[in-house]
Amino acid sequence: MKKTSLWPLALLSLSGTLAQTSLDGKVFVFPKASVDSYVLLKPTLEEPLQNFTVCLSFFTDLTRQFSLFSASSRQHDNEILLLRLPDEFYIYVGGETLTYKVPSLTEKIRSLHWETACATWESATGIVQLWLGGQPLPRKGVAKGYRVKTDLVVMLGQDQDSYGGSLDAGQSFVGEMADVYMWDSVLPPEQLRRFQKDTIPTPLVDWAALKFEIKGYVVMEPTLY
Repeated sequence: MKKTSLWPLALLSLSGTLAQTSLDGKVFVFPKASVDSYVLLKPTLEEPLQNFTVCLSFFTDLTRQFSLFSASSRQHDNEILLLRLPDEFYIYVGGETLTYKVPSLTEKIRSLHWETACATWESATGIVQLWLGGQPLPRKGVAKGYRVKTDLVVMLGQDQDSYGGSLDAGQSFVGEMADVYMWDSVLPPEQLRRFQKDTIPTPLVDWAALKFEIKGYVVMEPTLY
């Protein structure tokens, strides 16, 4: 499927001030597949990341692959990527990838509900944890000793195949997304299991004080749940 480069657009957006507001009780609605609709984030990193936790919730009836969280740098288009496939979940760190077998999307839509995904990574060991719906999958390892770069462009709902662009409608997210967080640490199991946001250290990306810019056809709406 043809890809569109939005790299100049992304950099132009980063030259301005992104909105910052609490999104408690709100969701981002991604109404249809596209190559130009996403939510742009720009976390402030003072030094390369040696650890991270990314958590978010999503609601969709897609049965194809889709990107949830894409962080690119000038060095790697997949510094951090959470990508859901029909019966797999991909996690990228520093351009390297791990694959998890998960329940198929076709089976999932028979009992539609909001899902929560959390991914953690630790540079010292390379250990990755993937938690889906508060349940851990087997730990795996990738990119041991790596440091995630500081010049991140983060998109929700698209997969960047170049720095800030080269988007593919066939990987775009359609549905609703909320509760997006990112920390520069690996959260302990009890917090990942219950995802108690009020007891967690201040995040780099904070749904309660989110710095973001909407691009294209994405709508912010009150949650229905």
